Formats: sequence, structure tokens, C-alpha cells
Amino acid sequence: MKCTPRPAAFTPGSPLAESGPRYNAAMHGHITIGRFANLTDLSPRVLRKLDHRGLLSPARVDPDTRYRYYDYGQICRANLIRLCRQLGIPLGEIGELVLADDPAALRPLLEKHRARITRRLAEQARALELLEQELGRSDQPLAYECFVKNVPALLVAGARGSATRLHPHDPWGLERAIELAGAVVVARLAEHAAKPAGRAVIVYDLDFEEGDDLRFEVCVPLAAPVPDGGGARCFELPAARLACTTHVGAYETLWNAYAELRAWIADNRFRVTGAVREIGIVDDVDTPDPTRWVTELGIPIAS
Repeated sequence: MKCTPRPAAFTPGSPLAESGPRYNAAMHGHITIGRFANLTDLSPRVLRKLDHRGLLSPARVDPDTRYRYYDYGQICRANLIRLCRQLGIPLGEIGELVLADDPAALRPLLEKHRARITRRLAEQARALELLEQELGRSDQPLAYECFVKNVPALLVAGARGSATRLHPHDPWGLERAIELAGAVVVARLAEHAAKPAGRAVIVYDLDFEEGDDLRFEVCVPLAAPVPDGGGARCFELPAARLACTTHVGAYETLWNAYAELRAWIADNRFRVTGAVREIGIVDDVDTPDPTRWVTELGIPIAS
């Protein structure tokens, strides 16, 4: 930011090069680092750090004593830096602002940082909400009851989809992809006046631990077959013996249930024989409250 011009940089032989204990800072309009720290509320340690980063260098450094001196014209820049630090703006961005030396650059920087803080607060609020859900889910957080059940073959209409997995705890891209595939199946059933005969089953082609893309098929149970077409196909989901667990709560923490189920399968020396199946027993269609959503996870196994 533009402030009162600072003195020329120190060079040997210049008036500022005058050294020794007789140097009179006040005579040259300079103040000690301690005095400057009091005026700007920036500690000497912070001032040295800012000097090291090239953000706020002393007006003069005594070549003999290494004492640091500042001038009053630097208070404006120091106050700007202090404000940005109080707001939590990264030092790198503060440096860009200082180097730009343009008053018009301050507002865009503050608006950018406000958006960053807003996102951070939203993420923390969501994390707190999930934490409360987990604490209220059971007496043993992150604990799941696992069991084995046999399911019969199921006639379904299915549509495939895929989503890039950015992070297992960030399922929003996957949810949107599942919605789109489900809409394809629903449209196909509507063309033939067919109604679902049960809850949709999401069948995942790949193990969750492999690859970046999650490929799946949304399978809607049918009472009678419908012709293939429109991006959907009719087929029989085979009977299976499933290792299962039930997750109650939002989808963000669904991965914990999968991890627990896989550990349980390994502990019981079962062998995985098929693709993961996921059924929304209670979902956003039933209630907008994610704390009440119930998802059953099933992995085909053999002894």
C-alpha cells in the first residue's frame, strides 16, 4: 500500500552508513525496533520474521551493532500487515499485497479471504453435525453390528453410472451420479407403466479400495420384465450369501461402516465373492433428516 516514502536503502558511505554508538536515530527520523514494535503492535520477533520474508525491512541497520531502525513512514505498511495477520490471511498473500503497493488490491484480497473463511466455517459446521450424529448413533461410536444373511435372486432393471472418487468421505459427486442413473431406470419403467417392486440396490463394479473411478449400477426390483432400452437393461441379480451391516446417519460417514464390515469379513476368514451391494432402507425420499437415514451394506461372501 502507498505510504510515506521510506529512506533510501542503506549503502556503505551513505549518510545512513554512519555507525557506532553515537548514531542519533531521532536526528534521522528513525526509531528503534522496540519503539516501532510498541507503535505497531508487532513484536520484535515478528518484525524480524517480516524482514526475513521481505515484507517489512528496517529503514536502517547499524553495520556495527546490527541495531534495527525504522521510520514513521513504515507504520502504515506495518499496520496493514498486522490487520491481515489478525484476519488470518496467509503470509504469501500478504506479501503479494505489499509488493503490489496498490490500495485497490486490498478489497479483492479481503473478499477472497472472506469466502475462504465462509467455506471453512461451513465445513466445520458440517463436521460438528456429523460428530453429534455419531455420538448419538450408539453407545459405541464407529461400532457396527455385522451379520450374514442369504438373499434370493432378484429381477431388476438397471442403469450404469460412474463417479470419480475425490475422497471416500466426500460422496457428493457419487450421489449425483447415482441420482442420474436412477432417473434413467425410472424413465424406462414409466415408458412401460411398470412400478418398482422394492428398494433400489446399488451394485458397485469395483472394490472401494481400487482405482479412482467408482463404477456402479442402479438396480430397481421388478415384478415382471421390461424390454431393454433407453440406457437401461433388465436382468437377474443373482442370489447371494451376504455379509451385512447397517449404517444409520448421513452418507459422509458411510465409509466407516464399509471399513468395519471388511474388517469383520477378514476376522471371520470369509472370502469375498462378488460386488458390493448397497440398499437405502430409509433415505432422503423418506425424510430430509440425514440422522434418520438407514443404509444396509452387503458384500457377497463364501466360507
